[in-house]
Amino acid sequence: MSAWDELRPGRVPGQGRGSSDRIFVTGRLEDGRSFAAVLASPGPAIFVPKGAADSALAALGVAAQGGAARLDPEDWSDMGGASLARVSLAPGGLRAAERALAAAGVAQAGIDRMRADEVLAARGIRGPVLIRGEERPGRRVDLVFLEPELGSDDAPSSRQVALRWLAVDIETDREGRVVAVSLVEAARPISAARPVSAAHAGEVLFLQGPGKAPTAPGIEVFPDETSLLAALAGRIARRDPDVITGWNVLDFDFSVILARCAALGLAFDAGRSDEAASMVERAGRKAVLDIPGRAVLDAMRLVRGSGSRYEDLALETVASEVLGEGKSVKSRDEEKIGELELLRAFSPDEFCAYCRRDSELVLRILAKTGLDGLTAHRAALTGVSLDLAWTSIPAFERVYGSELRARRVVAPPKADRRVSGAAGGTVLEARAGMFPRVLVLDFRSLYPSIMRTFNVDPLAYERALARSSRSSSAQIASEDPRSASMSSLGDDIVAPNGARFDREPGVMPGLIAEYATEREKAIAAGDDVAAYVYKILQNSFYGVLGAEGCRYARTEIAGAITSFGKKFLTLARDFFESKGQQVLYGDTDSVFVLSGTPEGTRYEEMMAMGQAAAEELNLLIAETLRVEYGLESYLRIRCEKIYERFLIPRLKSDQSGGGRGRAKGYAGLLLSQEGGASVEVKGMEAVRSDTTPLARDFQVALLNLVFSGAGEDKLRDFCLAEAAALERGERDDKLVYRKTLRANAEDYASESPQVKAARLMGWTSRKGRVSYVMTREGAQPVGASGSSMPDYDHYITHQLLPIAASIADALGWDAHSWLADSSQFELDFH
Repeated sequence: MSAWDELRPGRVPGQGRGSSDRIFVTGRLEDGRSFAAVLASPGPAIFVPKGAADSALAALGVAAQGGAARLDPEDWSDMGGASLARVSLAPGGLRAAERALAAAGVAQAGIDRMRADEVLAARGIRGPVLIRGEERPGRRVDLVFLEPELGSDDAPSSRQVALRWLAVDIETDREGRVVAVSLVEAARPISAARPVSAAHAGEVLFLQGPGKAPTAPGIEVFPDETSLLAALAGRIARRDPDVITGWNVLDFDFSVILARCAALGLAFDAGRSDEAASMVERAGRKAVLDIPGRAVLDAMRLVRGSGSRYEDLALETVASEVLGEGKSVKSRDEEKIGELELLRAFSPDEFCAYCRRDSELVLRILAKTGLDGLTAHRAALTGVSLDLAWTSIPAFERVYGSELRARRVVAPPKADRRVSGAAGGTVLEARAGMFPRVLVLDFRSLYPSIMRTFNVDPLAYERALARSSRSSSAQIASEDPRSASMSSLGDDIVAPNGARFDREPGVMPGLIAEYATEREKAIAAGDDVAAYVYKILQNSFYGVLGAEGCRYARTEIAGAITSFGKKFLTLARDFFESKGQQVLYGDTDSVFVLSGTPEGTRYEEMMAMGQAAAEELNLLIAETLRVEYGLESYLRIRCEKIYERFLIPRLKSDQSGGGRGRAKGYAGLLLSQEGGASVEVKGMEAVRSDTTPLARDFQVALLNLVFSGAGEDKLRDFCLAEAAALERGERDDKLVYRKTLRANAEDYASESPQVKAARLMGWTSRKGRVSYVMTREGAQPVGASGSSMPDYDHYITHQLLPIAASIADALGWDAHSWLADSSQFELDFH
């Protein structure tokens, strides 16, 4: 039969973790049935220098487990181009082979362990597959395939497979016992045309307490925690989801579930085999939950990594912003615990509804934001499992390693190498002030375009490095400096930081070109999910190549990218200044240019002016690349935005009173093609999570007045009115600070406001986000009992006045009188 599936390494029901000669995978067919497949393991392999192949075979003789070692006919090489031979071994024979080679003095150049993900990569399978073969009914899946044919589906867009998502949420009592669990399936799983039946949509498992029992439908009551947890594992197994999710489900819900099961002597058996679930520590990352055959994704982690910003990552906050509604119990901390205790004892139906709603909100947030579909699409594109879909390094290594395998190049091993990290982008000095009609020109996908243009690629780097090393060795051997092969070295592409790259196309340029083409197709087809996935994959390449945990990362490669970026950002600045136009600011891939057009110039005229300048600059870049490097340019700059008014605050450390502006902090009145205008803020208080809503709203309102042309009197009147409203208590709902403790509260030597608030909440060995208000008695946690009045002077001095002063200074005014009698405050702005 034929089908396609989002395939992930897993284990077949009843087969445990598998023997060394079998690999198990699980998935879901397009008709909705789940399946498992049993594949024969091809066995590991060892790479040796090609000249040592005969010696290796002689040393190995017959590998462990009774299978003979075999020399593969294909030619392989390492990253530097040295020829290698691949010696295949029988399953389970790797350790014996390593010992035999070491004893014979044969060097090993690499190991191909042929684990599940490597086997799939060798078959060219990333996610969607065609599967054909003998089938039989399964015990914990619908079907089991024995030794099927697997092939990559080349046209997955013509068919859709609905993964089954299940949200889980637990409630605990003060003793840490699990007293309720909700399970809710998506009403319509990802890309599904077939909705889940209402009977299976949601249910709550409830632990009977001293109060009354619930009576609402969809609730099952249990006499003790042991029977509740055993039933939970059984429910998950029967529902057979592909993905289990929830809010903070890994660090809280399942951590508690597994801990309680261990305390009660239970194995949490909820997977597609009869193995118990377990928490798995991964190097450099948070722990993940291994439930055989299923992916467990924390919805909070998905939201955190999505790039969207929220006041905090509480479910109530995110649900309110995304869905316009929140939890049925909105209180927090001790107040919430008390309210839930009362509900459980006296209104258990409401308590269960609260628990079920948390699971429902999670699924609705994922659907509304598209994070469910984005996660599945990215996993399928890169070939990693769903729980690794949003990781940068594993996804990159899987994609890059697959391309190396296709070229029969052996991936380098993980090395304990210091990588200084990806250097930051170039920032051109900003000019403080208010400016009219500013053009923003932006390089499209600058870093991916640099990698594609200049062949900035790990393989190209290693080939050039190996050639340089060979030439140096030849020079030393001959003792004649003229004998070095300068012609071969001179043909390398040399970055401004000195890193060299071979001109033979590496892996990265082809990947970037493929992703760029697919993204354009997705945009043309209106597929926003695919377009976004291709975009963020391209943009992640630079960071990965400067990350210490990546086997392909090199300080020189990351530095080459940023050095090319600096070269072309400064070229853009020089281009505009040569035309007599003032460049106000530049950052990484954007330049902000004073248009010089008169008041009243229409949007269309300014955009045409910007586009004409961009085309001229693109021609200059192309000619520069042709002359200096002999390369075709893939760098493209375009006019991206137009600000009718643009403000850059002065740098606070500039005590000279000069015109140096604040980098990465500006605001403007952004014009739209439709004729509208809106305030856009970057890097200032209005978009920072560590300021109060009071400060953010105040800054946006003040900027609206400034950009509308209001004079100093109107700004002063507005500020005084806001200060008066604050002191009357009309802004009390906007006074909350939310700051994060990176260490446990008891570990801080000094008591900052957030530390004090945390300690007042009883935090000792705990860290996280703290919400507090500044009162006349100091910082007080939100919801704390007491009648302390807010310290309005604090908010005027530390939240409102610095914002007003910054804006006034950029306009050449003085904000001392804008909020109150200036003698009450001491401004450190000047």
